[in-house]
Amino acid sequence: MKSLLWTEEEIRIVSFALERLYHEDASLRELVNKDLRPSGTYVLYQDKSGEALLANAWEICARGTNNIIAVYGQGEAPRYPLIDSISFDVHSSEFQQKIGAMAQSLSAETPDSQFFFSPSLKAALQLLAMNRRDEAGREEPMETAGNAAAIKTIPRIQWSKYPYSVIVVPGAGPSDPNTALSDAGRSRTALAAEAYHAGKAPFILVSGGYVHPSQTRFAEALEMKKALLTDYHVPETAILIDPHARHTTTNMRDAAREIYRYKMPMDKPALVISNKGQIDGIASQAFVYRCLKEMGYLPYKIVEHPSDTSLVFLPRLDSLQQDPLDPLDP
Repeated sequence: MKSLLWTEEEIRIVSFALERLYHEDASLRELVNKDLRPSGTYVLYQDKSGEALLANAWEICARGTNNIIAVYGQGEAPRYPLIDSISFDVHSSEFQQKIGAMAQSLSAETPDSQFFFSPSLKAALQLLAMNRRDEAGREEPMETAGNAAAIKTIPRIQWSKYPYSVIVVPGAGPSDPNTALSDAGRSRTALAAEAYHAGKAPFILVSGGYVHPSQTRFAEALEMKKALLTDYHVPETAILIDPHARHTTTNMRDAAREIYRYKMPMDKPALVISNKGQIDGIASQAFVYRCLKEMGYLPYKIVEHPSDTSLVFLPRLDSLQQDPLDPLDP
């Protein structure tokens, strides 16, 4: 595994080469300026030149690949060990056999058909699959599946009729692997349904992935959606899901992403509803520090704190920034 890791020197060498290639290759410049930059995937680098944006994107992706190999190939601790750790004992014969088979498959690749980063990238992807860590891709494409009904409704909304664009509900995972929806998750769902039926917003966005306990078969967002449909009489055309967020930070970030991607008004405030403890946490300076430390930006701007169980916020475009260093919740 160690040979597949990029050293900091190698990362810098590749950065210099990509910057030079950007100036020499018109097709690469077109890729950066017509695809990569407009995508917003690396929005934090939007003010940089084309070659600098490319170099920065490469560097964070290389370090992200290193992180996957270190955590899921070498057993190093991730940022959140209780929910994101490797699924194997790295010293077990089963794991060693799997690693050996993977190494053989990588060595069998034809060198002249590979990009320079192919061996490391393929190893990282195989390690994620081996560890059943496909959470970031589950339920995709949401636009034609779980969110299809609501997305079709968005263009017809008369936004001036509502004080908020959407009601965001962060998930709360149970500790019991056989419990689909925790009591906290259900109570938050009930509060959101009440606000929806009171006409506060045309949509509810339930947010939470396959998180607690580790390797759970239940996604918080999907279970909250079921409750909204069956218990609280909210139509599917009014429900958006985010079945990927694994933390409160990314509940807020992913809500901002969906507001932008689904062409909801970014300048209209949104409402987040939860229990008092989580709302107080989101409103705290400690949460600001956590967002800056873990993501490098704030995904929201708090506008108002109208009650113990709600906050009003504006989404921020910085939320489009992808995070290869957090592969289960990028």
